[in-house]
Amino acid sequence: MKKAYKGIVESDIIRLDKKTTLPFGTHAVITLKTVIKKEEQHKIKERQLELLNKGFDLGEKLYSSREDLYDR
Repeated sequence: MKKAYKGIVESDIIRLDKKTTLPFGTHAVITLKTVIKKEEQHKIKERQLELLNKGFDLGEKLYSSREDLYDR
């Protein structure tokens, strides 16, 4: 049986918005989906795009061409 419920996570307890018809002690597999506001999504997107444009410092370049790999 598959049903969708909404609720709030409080520490290690999930409090559902509505009562369920499930018997006490029922085991369940839980998939959590966090809700992120549009403005927060925009901030995250801008931060990640800035990181992509800036790039990462990977140290000095060890080889200037592909052939340098085979000169060892």
